[in-house]
This record gives sequence, structure tokens and C-alpha cells, in this order.
Amino acid sequence: MLGAAFLLLASAVGPYDPVFHGEFELPTTCPNTPLTRLVVSNIAYQGDGTNGTRPNVDMTLFDNIWGHADPYDDVVSWPGRANSSPVINDFGKTQYLAARFHVPDNAVPSLFGWLGHTEYMYGQDLTSSISTYCGDFRPSSAQCFLESISGQTLTRWRASTSQSMCVLQPGQDYYYNIKMTDPTRPSSTCPQTADVCRIGTLNAFGGG
Repeated sequence: MLGAAFLLLASAVGPYDPVFHGEFELPTTCPNTPLTRLVVSNIAYQGDGTNGTRPNVDMTLFDNIWGHADPYDDVVSWPGRANSSPVINDFGKTQYLAARFHVPDNAVPSLFGWLGHTEYMYGQDLTSSISTYCGDFRPSSAQCFLESISGQTLTRWRASTSQSMCVLQPGQDYYYNIKMTDPTRPSSTCPQTADVCRIGTLNAFGGG
């Protein structure tokens, strides 16, 4: 699965979006304009929800989303479960996701990974970043920002030096920030008149 995903890694880094950058005071401060933070959503599993739905999930934490593979399992801390393929059922078009995670002090330097944006239930094309700041779509490193289309990876990360991935430091907290690139674009899985879209994702990592 990781081998196939590597074929998608050539997507170019898009232009920075400075929309949130001037809002920051502290890393824990999350901006509420022009978009608001997505804090609660129902999550379906295995794409079509046939494996059940976890209701009213706290979307502020990475582990709550990609640390589960079904509604009944125990949570696994970052980098989560490799078989996690959650569909975010209630991603508002005027919202962004800022899922906080912690890189442990003993993170293996060879560890790397990314979130994927599925073609099924893709909802809308996504822009993503990894930053120490909540809602930051203008991170200091270009490798920590990505504007992608459905079926491609979101921002890629590595727990050691890398020229092509977002470098994560052990012992540090980060936010995986995601928003719809342009929610007014036509979509085969999310009507233009809808206020929310279903966004299919998957978790992938290796090297640990």
C-alpha cells in the first residue's frame, strides 16, 4: 500500500495561503475568521460506513480521528492506526480542521508518513499543512504545505531530516491543518448547495 502511495508523492507544493497567519498569538490560539475550526463531527469507517459510525468525535485531536479504525477499538496515539480510513461526515465548507498531535521523545528517526485523501467520498479538493500553530496555512517550511486534489496525499512528514517531507521534532506538539481549497468548485460527491461535505481520508506511515 505504501509503495502505491509513493507514486503520488510528486504533486507540487502550491502557493502559501496567508489567510490565517496574522491571527496567531500563541500556538494554542485557533483563529475563527474567515473560517471557523471544526471541533465535532461524526466519523464513518471503511468508506461507505458499513463498518459503523463513531458519533460526536472531538476533532481537535489527531488520535481521535486516525487513532481508530472502527467505532469500537481502543485509541492508538500518533501516528495512529495504519489501517485507519475515516470519512469525516460533517466537514463544513466554511471550516478548517486543526488536529493536534504529539511526537514522542523516542520517535524513530526513520519514521515517515502522511494522510491520504480518497477518491471515494472525496467531497472537495483539500489544502493541508503541518505547523506548531493551529489553523496555520502558511508554515515556515514549504515542505509542510500542500494543495492537492482527490486521490493524492496530503502533507507528508518525517521524524528526521528530509528535503521533501515536513520535518517533525521529537517532543513537539503539531497541528495537522486541513481545509477545502475552493468549496465552490463542482464536486461529484458534495452538492454545491450543501453546507457540509463528506471527506474521505486514510492514514499511512512506515519506517518505524
